Amino acid sequence: MLWAGVAAVTLTMLATLAAVRARAANASGESATATAVQAASPAVAAVANGVAEKKDASSPPTQGYANDDPADDAIVGPPAPRDDCEAALKKEGVRFTAARIGVQRRGAIACGAEQVVVYLRSPAGIAYDPPALVTCTMALALSRFDAIAQEEAKRAFGKRITRIHHLGTYACREMKAYPGWVSEHSYANAIDLESFSLESGTSVSVLRNFDKADAPAKAESRFLRAVSRRAYDENVFSNVLTPFFDALHRNHFHVDLARYRTDGTRPAG
Repeated sequence: MLWAGVAAVTLTMLATLAAVRARAANASGESATATAVQAASPAVAAVANGVAEKKDASSPPTQGYANDDPADDAIVGPPAPRDDCEAALKKEGVRFTAARIGVQRRGAIACGAEQVVVYLRSPAGIAYDPPALVTCTMALALSRFDAIAQEEAKRAFGKRITRIHHLGTYACREMKAYPGWVSEHSYANAIDLESFSLESGTSVSVLRNFDKADAPAKAESRFLRAVSRRAYDENVFSNVLTPFFDALHRNHFHVDLARYRTDGTRPAG
């Protein structure tokens, strides 16, 4: 019964992933056929136990932490732990506390993660409200994102960001738009970014300030456009979904470190 359930989830994922990749390819001008074929050739055997085969995560890509390996796109399960977790966070100057949620089975899927931390503050001086429970690698990715956000805030407003407000990290569930496909939130491997508070007291909100125009006129809109696209283009995260992607993301940026990639920072078509 368990394998039948896992197999059903895997087939659903393959079909949906091909569609999502095709959509992203259309938006970026790439070949939809090539990306769909790429999505249909994962190491499906590793899905059986719902836990990832451990990789060497101690040497992330130079620019970020996104997963660019198409061979593992449909592996379903929590990310592999890092051997150098605390050392890497301390080296980056991240303030954090250790945490534990463990891995639990819910039906045919696994939820939780072997290695999580509570992300408190980055060396860029940004605090998260509330403190974010995330995987260790996601904490490192957030530190990189915070640096980008500070650069863009200085460029757009001449002010620094003091706080990022989010809508949640860990929640054991499927994706709302794709029933049968496990959300990266199930592994504390995602975060939904709602707004950015500046030292001036100004709040820049995705719901209020995101503008789909080709050339946004307001500084707040240009800031949101810049930080979301840099987060994807510089490989900070695997997936970055904005209001360009669908209506479910009208009020937040979803970012995660899934094993597949989706650019949701640009208009489709």
